[in-house]
This record gives sequence, structure tokens and C-alpha cells, in this order.
Amino acid sequence: MASRDVNDLAYSLQAEYIELREKYLRRFPGRDLVLTCTYRSPGEQAQLYQSGRSRPGPLLTNCDGVRTLSRHNVYPSRAFDVAVLDGGKARWDEAAYAPLGEIAQGLGLAWGGSWKRLKDFCHFEEPQKGGHGK
Repeated sequence: MASRDVNDLAYSLQAEYIELREKYLRRFPGRDLVLTCTYRSPGEQAQLYQSGRSRPGPLLTNCDGVRTLSRHNVYPSRAFDVAVLDGGKARWDEAAYAPLGEIAQGLGLAWGGSWKRLKDFCHFEEPQKGGHGK
């Protein structure tokens, strides 16, 4: 099972997550952020890749865990996913993540919601040289 442990993130990314969460909670009292994924093995990535390809449903990732690794698939992880909790319930709509993405980008993080293809609103990672554009 994929890790949700902040300690499985690259050290600098641990600090970025904590700062992101603190800024978000100050801006949106009553909401919370929880980590849903830090490190994910390449095997788990391959299973996630098949979601929406081998059965009906949305595509969740373009990284297959074999030829193309996610930033989650290196250890320590260079990416994390979160869930926005509003009143204790997870929200998955873009409107809940847009302000979080704005804060994250202000901290220098890459946000999956700004990708050109297959937007991933709950995903944040260290920026890559030359942009991401997934």
C-alpha cells in the first residue's frame, strides 16, 4: 500500500508540505489537508496506471511504473497527494483545490492541476527543469 507518511518525502519536500498545510489552514479555517500518498512503489504505480484502461473509469495517471516513473516512485518521494477535508469529508472537486494550488505554486511547488494533460488537482511535487506539462 502506498505510504502516507511525511517522513517518506524528500527532506525539503517535508518542509514544503508542512508550510503548504499551515498556509492553507490559516486561509480556510474549518478545513484540513491530509496526505493520501507520499511514496508509491513502481508495482503500485503500474496498477494505478491500469485504472481506466483495463476497466471503465477515468484515467488516473500517465506514468506506467515501468517505462515512465512518477515522482512518487523514487525514495524518498519527490511528490505527494493530499485530500481536502471540508467538515470532515473529502472533497475532490477542482474548486476545493484551486486555492491550494495557488498557495503551492507560490511556494515553488509544481501542481498537477496546472498540467496541460490529465490534470491531477490533489498532486504536488518538486518542480522539474523545463516544466512538467503532463
